[in-house]
Amino acid sequence: MGANAQTTVQKFVDGAVLTAAQQNTSAATGVPVFATTVTRDAAFGGANKVLAEGQTCYLESTNVVQYFDGAAWATVGEASKVVKMVNTQTGAVATGTTVIPFDDTIPQITEGDQYMTVAITPTNALNVLRIQVTIQLSPSAAGIFMSAALFVDDVANALAASSAYMATGTGTLTLTFTHNVVAGGVSALTFRVRAGGHFTSTTTFNGSAGARLFGGITLSSISITEFTP
Repeated sequence: MGANAQTTVQKFVDGAVLTAAQQNTSAATGVPVFATTVTRDAAFGGANKVLAEGQTCYLESTNVVQYFDGAAWATVGEASKVVKMVNTQTGAVATGTTVIPFDDTIPQITEGDQYMTVAITPTNALNVLRIQVTIQLSPSAAGIFMSAALFVDDVANALAASSAYMATGTGTLTLTFTHNVVAGGVSALTFRVRAGGHFTSTTTFNGSAGARLFGGITLSSISITEFTP
């Protein structure tokens, strides 16, 4: 326990004597200093000061400043932290012909062909999920807009989408995009990526003209990171 640490927060009443030691403890830091959360919690109530909203303190065990919000202690300036990560990565080749219109409508779960899925069970409904998508596509036709869209479970509307123009048939392109969403619950969520051209064409996933490239190391992926807000 450090030189500034204390085990009580003095409650003064009429006629009480304020000692030099008590004044020095208070003046030394401006806020109560405790060795751990255990000594912090024991320092309030009873003959000591009643814990109330707005109280601050410093914890030696974790070197943080905390405040009491009326219901619980919270850490000042606490940074977001990663709770969980899940990922799917594949070099498998697949093909499809379902189109995704290139217009001002939200892509639907019936548009494009599904090429990747990954599931995550959030640990806290308030946490944020960051979904990062990388997808390798090749159309059989020239002059086509290739699009990929992210969906969750069986919800009709896409959460996010990206597109690029391909001037040459059987040429290849990579689409990458990131989407953040609040978990909203602690039940399993399945995220899906669908892709296709804006008119009828054969889309090759992870290859070209229906065949793989580079020995199968042309990879597509979905990565999800859950972190505290």
